[in-house]
Amino acid sequence: MESTLIPIWIFVFGTIVGSFLNVVILRFNSGKTVLGRSGCFSCGKTLVWYELIPVFAYIFLRGKCSQCKSRISIQYPMVELASGLLFVFLYFRALESSFLFSLSFFLLFFLHILIWASLVVIFVYDLHHKIIPDLFSGLFFTGAFGIALLNLFEEGGASQFVYHVWAMIIIGLFFFALWFVSRGRWMGFGDVKLALGIGMYLGISRGLSAIAFAFWIGAGVALLRMSYSWLRARVGTKQLSSEGNTLTMKSEVPFAPFLILGTFLAFAFGSDIFHITLFFNV
Repeated sequence: MESTLIPIWIFVFGTIVGSFLNVVILRFNSGKTVLGRSGCFSCGKTLVWYELIPVFAYIFLRGKCSQCKSRISIQYPMVELASGLLFVFLYFRALESSFLFSLSFFLLFFLHILIWASLVVIFVYDLHHKIIPDLFSGLFFTGAFGIALLNLFEEGGASQFVYHVWAMIIIGLFFFALWFVSRGRWMGFGDVKLALGIGMYLGISRGLSAIAFAFWIGAGVALLRMSYSWLRARVGTKQLSSEGNTLTMKSEVPFAPFLILGTFLAFAFGSDIFHITLFFNV
């Protein structure tokens, strides 16, 4: 297989996995198995094979059911497209650390896939339900711990492993303190569990950068939504709402999506905005 074609196949594989993640997001804790046939929520029509092609099916169907013409959520192609692009990015990131098709490459690529597939599910599920499922937080942490273990076999890997363990403890304790002091009003305990994985995955420098990015993005989005709500109210249209109430500073906003966006930014760009590596020499 030519190396130039590999990213294309990786992208296709990623969109297929993204399609499966959509099913997981939809059916998790619903009592339905992820192995059942997919169908339209409005008319119950069972989807045929060409209606299940990731991304393209949504385009061909123009975002509507072929039978009842009810609208299909934009979530489905967005998750599929994001997963495909993520897989290509992870493929190149794995190549930076190991040779193509080596055992270390496959292990590293698989663990990164496990991590980001779990984070994609958490991202969308928390948006819908304001809950972070323990299963996917656990899978995220397992993948992060696996990558830390792989570092043990490299030169200086032991110190790196300890560094990531300390990062897990420090970042986890920070989020636990926020949860404990606020009695769960500022953030849920699920965010604490997610923070443990972020520390183990990124280490102290990039981990704290990810947290900073998350707070900045979250604050920006909250202010934009509140401004939008205020403007719509001023012009006399229906107010933007959160669970039926006008969005205010006290409105509940899921924080996991911001943590995940911050994690991606810190991971992708190797951010160390606090220059912590200067102190720890790591």
